[in-house]
Amino acid sequence: MTELEIHLENCYGIRRFKHKFNFGQSKTQLIYAPNGVMKSSLASTLEDIAEGKVSKDRIFSNRVNHREVKIDGVDIEKDEIFVIQRMKSAEFKEASTILANEKLKNEYDTLNSKLNVSKNDFLKQIQPLFGIKSNVIESEIETVFKQELFKTFERYDADINEIKDPIYSEIIYSEVFNDKSIKFLESKDFKSKIKDYIKVYDTLVNENDSLFMKGTFNHYNADTVTKSLKDNNFFSANHKVKIKEQEITNAKELEELIFNEKEKVLKDPLLASTFNEIDKLLSSSAELRKFRNYVEENQEIIKEFADISNFKKKLILNYLAKFKSEFNVLLKLHNDTFTQRDKIIQEAKKEQDDWKKVIDIFKRRFTVPFEVHIKNQENVILNSEPASLLFKYTDGNGPEDTKFLGGTELQESLSTGEQRVFYLLNIIFQIETRRKLNKNQLVIVDDIADSFDYKNKYAIIEYLKDVLDDPHFFMIVLTHNFDFYKTIKSRLGAKINYQGNWTTTRKSGEIELTIGEKRDVFPILRSNYDICDFTFIACVPFVRNLIDFTIGDDNNNYLLLTSLLHMKPERADKGISKTEDITVQSVLDVFNTTFQQTKIKENSTDNVFDLIITKAKEIYNLADGNPIDIKYKICISIGIRLLAENFMISKIVDPHFHNHILKKQTGQIVDKYRAEFPTEIDNLGILDRVNLMTPENIHVNSFMYEPLMDLTDDHLKILYNDVKTLA
Repeated sequence: MTELEIHLENCYGIRRFKHKFNFGQSKTQLIYAPNGVMKSSLASTLEDIAEGKVSKDRIFSNRVNHREVKIDGVDIEKDEIFVIQRMKSAEFKEASTILANEKLKNEYDTLNSKLNVSKNDFLKQIQPLFGIKSNVIESEIETVFKQELFKTFERYDADINEIKDPIYSEIIYSEVFNDKSIKFLESKDFKSKIKDYIKVYDTLVNENDSLFMKGTFNHYNADTVTKSLKDNNFFSANHKVKIKEQEITNAKELEELIFNEKEKVLKDPLLASTFNEIDKLLSSSAELRKFRNYVEENQEIIKEFADISNFKKKLILNYLAKFKSEFNVLLKLHNDTFTQRDKIIQEAKKEQDDWKKVIDIFKRRFTVPFEVHIKNQENVILNSEPASLLFKYTDGNGPEDTKFLGGTELQESLSTGEQRVFYLLNIIFQIETRRKLNKNQLVIVDDIADSFDYKNKYAIIEYLKDVLDDPHFFMIVLTHNFDFYKTIKSRLGAKINYQGNWTTTRKSGEIELTIGEKRDVFPILRSNYDICDFTFIACVPFVRNLIDFTIGDDNNNYLLLTSLLHMKPERADKGISKTEDITVQSVLDVFNTTFQQTKIKENSTDNVFDLIITKAKEIYNLADGNPIDIKYKICISIGIRLLAENFMISKIVDPHFHNHILKKQTGQIVDKYRAEFPTEIDNLGILDRVNLMTPENIHVNSFMYEPLMDLTDDHLKILYNDVKTLA
């Protein structure tokens, strides 16, 4: 691969982008692009090619799309592109822990996700019958039947479908089975009393004159018959029912007969007496009052308490039978999913040697606070189980201080660190798999800096550096992180040769790449402050920070440079002139002392304040589309702040208000201006923007001017112009 030509129009926010990358000069093309310019748009477009999808503009979908990507004049093939997207936590919510290539894993996770959605919908449907949260129902069913939910469904599928008319469907599970009632139902006293109750109940049901008979025709069977005859208009067709010599001609008569038979049993003095014995136990505890009332209203369930485990199963199976059609749809989806997942698992088995290598690479290069292992390594060959990750946690030296997490247990609590492991392993697997193809590979790295902690950020860079030793691999690295940009440029310098170092500009949606600086900004500032006024001004905050870091903020040179970042009065006791009178020579002396130089400047007698204002105006007048580099951005930012402070001081009643401000001067002056001119809404809006934007731009921080790099030229020019209009 020598030349990569990309021509895109109306692709995910890119209005137009056309560029030729010369991989003959540099195997890595490094692109610094602030957020919202092109990174994800370019990555998404190339990923579309890899996945065989059509690209589009998501917002302006009616615009004509153009996508052309050629390698040495020939259209790039889909298997020649690998896009490394940044890690997104949301992707792990339904993710499995199986080890498989990205395509298989996505298929596997999609199947699981679809099944989980359907399962959760079904549990919500049956939730009113249970009276507990739908997410607890699954664990309750698994506890009762002592097996996984879908295994229970499969085991009792036939039983559920044989239930024509579910019984007990008006009984709420949680009203009968809760912590208080279970404790009572399992007590020795209750078990003794319930035996007496069942004995009397069975005797009454089996009496010759009873309508019911134990095990043959109970009151639930009678209710079922009544409902069936009524629903099918049996009596409307002038049919009759004869029960124990009594003719029944309508549904009402049948319902009354069955009701009376029930009452005869339940109100029998002897049965009532045995119930009273149970009632005494219930009434002895205030905690059981609600349960007692529920049992009294539903006395037909008392006989079921003789076998609590069986009663729980009976309730659940009848609940499921009440939603039989929904149950059957869910079970079929599960069976279909299982079949498809098994095919994926068989394919994944073929990759196990590759995954062992990937795990070894990971262990050698990356640091995490746990050990990574492959679970089910033996079972993968013998059974239909996928290999999956197993994390070993150690917190001490004893056997009880070691914990293994994997599978469902791990899925439920994936930390960010564990998610990073999955993310990294997938990247390594994809790259190592493609290495075996002996085919050109264009790897697109999309803003991955935030996907790693500090130590592993360097580890992934070193891994990518080694990958580039493969003659078939070429890389485009996209980032908005200026620190990461500098690190890549430094670590992959030999791979970039400074011929593949780019920054982006955007004008009316059109993206252009311009050559990035070969050297870091600070050596440039140190070398050129005597020959370039822009560099001289940009050195002011840089040198001020160096003095602060090495000597302290009470040093005279520090205070002198501070007087060029804020409007300050004369400090006669320190030998420092007011801001407007500080000369180029006095600042040059500070620079030479700090950098141990003897440089001179021709305009040494000029005032620095005037120089800053002049250069800020020159930057503002640069033609649109002509990118302004970091030293220009620092210059115009300083000019904006000085103009804004000068304006506010001229308007505030007390012109000496700012003389003794030591910290956060701009903010305090803005607050004073707001207090005196609360109705000047437009001016206050501009000044708030100055206070918000300029501190991050002027001072060196841990991100090495990243906020300033991310800021577009238009933002600074617009703010400069707005400050000039303050009145």
